[in-house]
Amino acid sequence: MDKKEIQDKLIDILAKHTQIDTANLNPDQHLKYDLGLDSLDVAEMVYEIEEEFDITISDESAEKIQKISDTVDFIYEQMHGNTEEGTAPQES
Repeated sequence: MDKKEIQDKLIDILAKHTQIDTANLNPDQHLKYDLGLDSLDVAEMVYEIEEEFDITISDESAEKIQKISDTVDFIYEQMHGNTEEGTAPQES
């Protein structure tokens, strides 16, 4: 699965959780500040991502993921050989 496919699936998941139309979601949006996700929303989203992509996201990694693009990169890395937990992109 390439990053575009991951991004499309992730945006579908986010649209469901935020009730924001997929056309209004973009990779540069911050999960908390732009989309208004709180810690419970993030936990639910992480669970759904783990189920959808068959990966594991540690609490530490989930805390480091800030933007949609960070999440896409993390999922891609987990699916393509980088299986160490805690390797989410660094905050920018």
